[in-house]
Amino acid sequence: MKKLEKSFYWLCFVLAIYAIVGFTLIPVVLKNELIKNLDENLTQKTNIAKIEFNPFTFKVVIYNFRLADEKDTTTIYFKEFAVKFAFLKSIKNLNISFKDIVLKDAFVNILEEKDGSINLTKLIKPLPMDEKKEEKPTTSSNIDFLVSKFVLDNANIRYAKEDDIPYSLDLNNINYTLYDLGTYKNILSSNDLNFKLNEHTNISIGGAFNLVPFKAYGKISIEDLRIKELLAYKKDFFNFDINEEANLNLILNYNLDTTEDLALQLRSDKFEFNKINLNQNKTSIASLDKLDIKTFTFDLQKQDINFDNIDFNTLKVNMISDKNGINFAKLIKEKNTTKVEKQDEMPTIKSTKTEEISKPWNINLSNFRLNNSDFSFADKINNNTAQSKAFNINLDNLKIVNSDINLDNLLLKAPTLSYDDNKNNLFISSNNTNISLNKLKIANNKTSFDDISLKSSTLNFDDTKSKMQINASNLNLNVNTFLLDNEVISVKTVKLIKPSVKMSDKINNIELNVKDIQLQVDNLINNKDDLSISSIKLLESNLDFLNTSDKTKIEAKNLDLVIKKLSNSKKGFKIENTNLNKPNISVILAKKDFVKIEEKSVEKPKITTEVETNKNKQETKSPKTKIDIGPMNITNAIFTFEDKNLPLPFKTTVTKLNGKISEFKNTRSGTTDLEVKGVVDEYGVAKITGIVHPDNIKILTDINLIFNNIAIKNFTPYSGKFVGREIKDGKLDLDLKYNIEKSNLEAKNNIVITKLELGDKVESPDAISLPLDIAITLLKDSQGIIDINLPVSGNVDDPQFAIGSIVWNAFINLMTKAVTAPFSLLGALFNFSEDEIKTVKFAPLEQEVGPIQKETLDKIAQILKSKSEIAIELTASYKENDETYALKKANYLARKDDDRNLKREEIEALIQKENIKIADLEKIAKSRVTNINNYLIKEKGINSKQIVITNKIENSSSSINLNISKSK
Repeated sequence: MKKLEKSFYWLCFVLAIYAIVGFTLIPVVLKNELIKNLDENLTQKTNIAKIEFNPFTFKVVIYNFRLADEKDTTTIYFKEFAVKFAFLKSIKNLNISFKDIVLKDAFVNILEEKDGSINLTKLIKPLPMDEKKEEKPTTSSNIDFLVSKFVLDNANIRYAKEDDIPYSLDLNNINYTLYDLGTYKNILSSNDLNFKLNEHTNISIGGAFNLVPFKAYGKISIEDLRIKELLAYKKDFFNFDINEEANLNLILNYNLDTTEDLALQLRSDKFEFNKINLNQNKTSIASLDKLDIKTFTFDLQKQDINFDNIDFNTLKVNMISDKNGINFAKLIKEKNTTKVEKQDEMPTIKSTKTEEISKPWNINLSNFRLNNSDFSFADKINNNTAQSKAFNINLDNLKIVNSDINLDNLLLKAPTLSYDDNKNNLFISSNNTNISLNKLKIANNKTSFDDISLKSSTLNFDDTKSKMQINASNLNLNVNTFLLDNEVISVKTVKLIKPSVKMSDKINNIELNVKDIQLQVDNLINNKDDLSISSIKLLESNLDFLNTSDKTKIEAKNLDLVIKKLSNSKKGFKIENTNLNKPNISVILAKKDFVKIEEKSVEKPKITTEVETNKNKQETKSPKTKIDIGPMNITNAIFTFEDKNLPLPFKTTVTKLNGKISEFKNTRSGTTDLEVKGVVDEYGVAKITGIVHPDNIKILTDINLIFNNIAIKNFTPYSGKFVGREIKDGKLDLDLKYNIEKSNLEAKNNIVITKLELGDKVESPDAISLPLDIAITLLKDSQGIIDINLPVSGNVDDPQFAIGSIVWNAFINLMTKAVTAPFSLLGALFNFSEDEIKTVKFAPLEQEVGPIQKETLDKIAQILKSKSEIAIELTASYKENDETYALKKANYLARKDDDRNLKREEIEALIQKENIKIADLEKIAKSRVTNINNYLIKEKGINSKQIVITNKIENSSSSINLNISKSK
């Protein structure tokens, strides 16, 4: 019993000594030794308020620890550091175990000086050279450790950078809790970290990890991270400023595993940038209201990066180019670098190992939206600007694998686009432009897409310098199945659907207006310089062309043009065939100033000659391209010609126009056949056939133009302008044959006019002054038909040669001859000579119609009976000298029969003394006319209306000269 009691006392004594040593002595020794060792090894002064040790719980607490520099500036401080050692558990498990580690109110002051050195790196004193020992390899002890709980309570870290522009960063209210940190296999440690970055940012990290093998997963949350505070660390590195409000919000899940290979997976629950505004030289160059990435995933092993549901809201970009370059290229400041002399390169040693092929990265982007954004570009050097306002971009499913790109859909909507080139006075703008791109693929030097479409409500092009304007509306362009394979481009279909285009070219005096055009190009392939197209279709388009100088207008409606198999290569240009169906084409000549037309008509031949000369020179210099164009078919076309530049407007229409033009080849032996048929106005027929040399019509042209049953009444505007008369009625048949061979022209113009009847007079300064009624009457045959043959010949290379003026002059000469020499024309019609019918011959004092006179008058009667529209004008005539003498002699001889034995001289003197009155001669002249009239009427049955006796009396001839006039 005493031994037991004695042992108990000794135990109590030992415990008391242990407690006294543990509670009082050990803290003092620890404090002194800790301060001593720290001061010996650190460059800063150590201060510890006190240390507590509980020998029974093995808990050590250090209070108010402080490290300060020579300026008494605190570098490291904590209010309380408590470590509770799990002694019994460590002995039991043969490891090092800590139950609790708590660090309260810690503070770390990190200072980076101008030379880049950090104060914490200078805490440990450098060892003297003689004290440095050679490091010996250490062997691992394989002793496990475990920290059951670690708490960091209300810690603060301050980072300050001494520079021309000071920078500081504060991590405040750092609270960190860690459970079960150790080296045991498969032990899972959980942790939770929260702190505040500077004034606005809250950051939290929660999760778990395993040290052996290292694994970690958790969630990182960043709220209101101010981007300006981070960029300010390298402010001298950036050539821009960012606003205070710009921030980042991020919630990111992570999973890290190093069991085998390094595996890292990231997935965001929130990823957004807000209120970003970049300024350069006090000018905003870019701003963003919000960038919201709904989903972001990253997989290191699979090498996948995915972005889904990305919204750029109200992005505004202001790009400027000046003498210093583009502002966005200067966002990072350039640093002066000193050149380093190039050292001799070491010889490379080829590795015997086969290089591993790296696995490609997969980048996927889906549901990308750029909303309500503005873009502007100002080129201050060239004085031009480009801008777009409130545009939107939608992008679906973009996949990037190395350099391979796959895009499902891209949609661009731009309410306004504009480009102003103030230097060249060029302005381009568009409204409501939409661009849609589907199934874009870029891989292995190949670029393809299924289709791309461009739609725009308006597109305006204004070139002030060239005085050209183009205004387009309702643009709809679609390209299907595009492939770019190295240098080969192929397109399945290109469609332009019903736009309206207006063009004005004031220099060339051209206005063009196109409506509802439908253009389709199929199977386009371009291989370097070789181009091939399966077909080109131009459908249902309306085109108006206006020459603003002379107001000539060409209208084309309902165009249906199909071109098949077009190709262009070094071998030449080729079209297999062309079909033009049901076009309605009109040519309108507007009323214009006559004087201006005359001036132009005088100068034009000279200009044309010069142009042709220059063209010929150019043709001799440039190589000739081989052209092979297949047949062209025209079906059911309508052609209208209207001329308002006449006293009366003219209009004619050719319908049911069908034709075919054979192949066109610009070879020496090549010829082109053509055949065109149509209906002129209501009942007329037109046909054109022939052969031409496609390279030059001067080499060979053989054309036959036939017009039948053409109503001449419709040509009243031209008859009014050029002959001063309307046309009441009549039909026209034309047979025009033109043959050109080696520039020599032989033309036959056969004109047949039936039942031509002129109408009222028309005032026209261009009209010829001729009695057309008489001319027409004379030209008509017994059936009322005028048959005219006007041959023309000449050399078309002669600058003065003009086929139109030659034919017109020949026609005018024919009409003039009909009026001025009617008997020549009539003689030709009736197979008489002009001398046989133009004069009724009478001997002096002869009055009665005798055999000689009857011969002439019978022929005249034949003409009058066959041409009831004409009349013979009879003018009394006598020959004053001859018939005066004859009448004196007759009177003398009638009275002086007994004087006949006188000498001739005496008788002649007596004859001259006879008194003759002019009235006696006029009576003879009138008697002749009366006798002719009676003979023609009474004996030949000529209508009295066809004989006109004038009141004139001529005294130059005893014969009666006949004139032709129109019958009343």
